[in-house]
Amino acid sequence: MSIKLDLVDNACPSIRYRIRSEIQKESINTPEMTQLQSEILADEWVQKIFSWQRPDGWIGRDFHGENSMETGIRVLCEKGVEKSHPVLKKALDVLSKNDERLMLGIGKAGNALDENNLGGTQMIRATVFAYAGFEDIKIVQDQIQKALVSFQTPASTQTIDDIITPYKGKLIYKPEIVWPSIYHLRLLAYTYSWRTEENQKLLAEGIQRLVQLSPMPYIMLRYKSQLVAPPSFCMLDFNLEISKLDDAGWMMWFHRMELLARLGVIHMVPALVGQVNELIELRNSDHGWFSKSLSHDYFRKWGAYSGLMLEKDWKNPQRRVFDLTFRSLLIRYYFERQND
Repeated sequence: MSIKLDLVDNACPSIRYRIRSEIQKESINTPEMTQLQSEILADEWVQKIFSWQRPDGWIGRDFHGENSMETGIRVLCEKGVEKSHPVLKKALDVLSKNDERLMLGIGKAGNALDENNLGGTQMIRATVFAYAGFEDIKIVQDQIQKALVSFQTPASTQTIDDIITPYKGKLIYKPEIVWPSIYHLRLLAYTYSWRTEENQKLLAEGIQRLVQLSPMPYIMLRYKSQLVAPPSFCMLDFNLEISKLDDAGWMMWFHRMELLARLGVIHMVPALVGQVNELIELRNSDHGWFSKSLSHDYFRKWGAYSGLMLEKDWKNPQRRVFDLTFRSLLIRYYFERQND
């Protein structure tokens, strides 16, 4: 039995549903898929997010953070809840408005990051819409253009010293420097309207320079008299040896590599092709499975940055294998699709 079929038969409803809909392109309207969707809606995490929704549609306490609108929508989309579900539709409707709650969990720092195109409130909001498959709206289109601009800087950066300066024992961006955050990467990974040959070449050049500049230091934004932290999760090292990764490093690698695969530019970045081939070799050594024993809160705990576990838990090692093999399949699927 193939790995894909084994997962479809034995993994959790979210993995089974997403393989059939996302990879095998099966209609979501068949009786089997309708039944799987019902099982997804009964998932403990899905029910938790549903319980967070307020009467006006807002999900969670904050906009950004663990108990937040951002995390709630990200979890529902990762779990495979259909985009037409009333909870998602109601949440996205309230998110389309410039609500004062957009500051919750991120504060004024979000506006400072937006002003400098370093991944602030508006970039995060656009990314949340992209998770749910909505990009033909001004909120998203405006930020797509900003995300593309952000990759122009690394494409033309020779050394990391070109963009940084020391300040009170920290490293900060030089004035006017625009640099991609995890949200720039996520937004472009989940949208398609920007995908021209010219834009993809620009993106590949920017990512190639990020590989060459890696590992990069943690850099902050100086905004007036304050230091603001850009969302640099997963964005500091694009050129690592996966054989030397610790458990937290593996989670960040899976997260980043899935996004890079979705972009459709890995084949233009030799170091990333090498990393994908290492993943394929690792799985081939275990008959197609990813059975490396990994355990870290980054996998289990869903939040703005962390969370990849779709199975209910990893107490049974087989459920861990299902989750990590599924992520490996996604990376390979999107990597191979770009070479069609």
